[in-house]
Amino acid sequence: MSDFKTVIEGTRASNNLPNGVNWNFYNSYPKFKKAVSSRQNHVLKLISALLKNQKIPGNIRDKDEDHQFELIEEGNDTILDRVTHNIDTLNGSFKNVGVSVTPKTFVSESTDNTQAVNKKRILVHGRNIERPQIKFKIKVDNRPVPFKPLLTSKPNSKTPLDICLETNEDGIMFYKHPYQLELEEFKVSAEYLKVSKAVKPASLEDTKFVEVYTEEQLNLMISDLENVKELAIDLEAHSYRTYQGFTCLMQISTRNADYIIDTLHLRDKLHVLNEIFTNPDVVKVFHGADSDILWLQRDLGLYVVNMFDTYQAAKILNFSRKGLDFLLKHYCNVDADKAFQLYDWRTRPLSTEAIFYARSDTHYLLYVYDMIKKDLMAISTNQCNYIELVFQRSADVCKMRYEVNILGDDSHLSMYKRSKKMFDIQQMYALKHIYAWRDKLARELDESPGYILPNHMLLKISEMLPKESFGILACCSPIPPLVRQCLHEIHYIIKKAREQTFENTEKLSEDKSFTQDVVKHIDVDMISLHDYSKSKENAGDSLPTLLNDLNKLVDDEIEIVYFTPKEITIFQEINKKSRKHTGLTNIVYKQPYELYLKTIKYNNVLKKSLEIKEKISENNEPMNVSIPMECPDKLYLTTQVKEIKKEIIDHTNVKKNIPSTIIREITIENQSSSTSSASQNSTNNSRQTNFKPHKYEHTDFAKFHNQSKEVMLISKRLQKKKNKIKKNKKPKRLQKTV
Repeated sequence: MSDFKTVIEGTRASNNLPNGVNWNFYNSYPKFKKAVSSRQNHVLKLISALLKNQKIPGNIRDKDEDHQFELIEEGNDTILDRVTHNIDTLNGSFKNVGVSVTPKTFVSESTDNTQAVNKKRILVHGRNIERPQIKFKIKVDNRPVPFKPLLTSKPNSKTPLDICLETNEDGIMFYKHPYQLELEEFKVSAEYLKVSKAVKPASLEDTKFVEVYTEEQLNLMISDLENVKELAIDLEAHSYRTYQGFTCLMQISTRNADYIIDTLHLRDKLHVLNEIFTNPDVVKVFHGADSDILWLQRDLGLYVVNMFDTYQAAKILNFSRKGLDFLLKHYCNVDADKAFQLYDWRTRPLSTEAIFYARSDTHYLLYVYDMIKKDLMAISTNQCNYIELVFQRSADVCKMRYEVNILGDDSHLSMYKRSKKMFDIQQMYALKHIYAWRDKLARELDESPGYILPNHMLLKISEMLPKESFGILACCSPIPPLVRQCLHEIHYIIKKAREQTFENTEKLSEDKSFTQDVVKHIDVDMISLHDYSKSKENAGDSLPTLLNDLNKLVDDEIEIVYFTPKEITIFQEINKKSRKHTGLTNIVYKQPYELYLKTIKYNNVLKKSLEIKEKISENNEPMNVSIPMECPDKLYLTTQVKEIKKEIIDHTNVKKNIPSTIIREITIENQSSSTSSASQNSTNNSRQTNFKPHKYEHTDFAKFHNQSKEVMLISKRLQKKKNKIKKNKKPKRLQKTV
């Protein structure tokens, strides 16, 4: 009671300490800082002594604040687990359980020197090992399709083998479990519900050991197992350099022998074990068979009927720890060395230490099966037999079907939730698409996603969104080889992710009134003259094609009449008094196709005007007609609607037949200089009286762009004259004196 009061007083005192801004203020005083540091060292000493007393490894005084907090949490969990276990034992919840719970790291420790040396040899990955899946006769299929069972025959069956696709309520197609009916109708015989006397197995050195690498050795092993009623089975698999994973080793133990089967060499031969594995009269003992059942179906085409899972029994007994190492320590007093859990089981030949570890998993498992049945029988009642309950739960595990992983739109969310990060829309876009890229590449190359790009690196790249490719490499340490090879693909995904915004792009694309008037990079003109994508008007609907009649298009738009413009010129009159030089920087360029359309319109106007002119000339009526000078590059047509109306009034015959219209500005496309000169001479001869020559003396030719050759010559001559006049007016420069 006094200790409890001390804890309450200490908690109150700690709550009264300043925090936040107040802490920074008080901590600025040297005396306060000194007192706090001395108390802190004293508290760390007490915690360190408590952890050592409870045999929890780690020195809390040599670590930073985060690691100190983690070590305290681990110590609290271990101490509370022991307290809970001891309370349950005193209350009678556990019977025949006399072993106290100890930390996992100390259960795996052993006093044997050989095992202590083996514990240090942790082999994660063998770099120079040839990939076994290359030699598989049945090639690995990583496509996201329903997994088809490998069975060709069905021994110990109540219904014939029926492998056909079915569809569930959600519309997902799958193949039915071949032994679904046999597992549903399975009932444990009274023989296996009884508790027999447990006999401790002999040591590994005194037990028969057989390695099975060939088909002949496999047949000999099957002949030995046909007379056995109880089997202990375990598997070792590899999943780092393959997408789905594959089984590398199978361990089978009887009361008198241990067998290790090479499932890589005998991959397509082991289906004969279905005669024993599906026999309801033979008990198959597993520990944690959730993965083993799926591996047997995927790689070997094996199914299990009548299984006893010691992990399910440990859950019913409510053990604080349910691993195989705890059960071996609890029932057999054997320290299981778990240093080979990360061993690369593709290695051939297997080392002596690896074989010793593999045999230990099944050698003592039948004895654990006998002992754990006694504990289950001890807590059973007339209403519930816990041994039968374990068999039923184990049968549910056997009903599991293997399915190939299918990537969905939310497959990346499970990893995102475990990371406890907060991503925005750009980061989530990068995470989703890099996750999908990794999954696709892993399927094609038959590599695990973790080998291509580990999860923590994927999250870091998605969080940082580096602009350059070197930034992606900086997020990976060490750099995975496939990331370096496919760096441009990851960089492209990040580039697209940085362009994402919170706007709903689908809604904007459906809205036809939305137009993008703002160009982000105004310093560089990326829009071609033929590009109508940035135009406010929908030009695509009005653009003619080769199937359309251009003449018809022009005729429908403009009502054409015969007219005689007073003057058409490509030059602009300027003030005689102005001496300023006009540059070429203000010229506005039009799109070529627009110029082409206006040229067609102008040609049609001229064509119809000539037709009307010929009709009028037959009546010998005088007309004030001036032929425009044709320019191959540009032509400016001045609109003179008022003058045209006056001239039409003088001619009564034309006025009656032709309505008044509005004349638009038209430009003529390039024409050859020969045709222009010929047409000009012919018209000058016919009507010399009405022709008014243009005066070039007061024209600023520099304002016009792309003039014809003849005009350029004239402009150069006039420019030379102006330059001479300016030079004569300037004073001569004074010579420099030394």
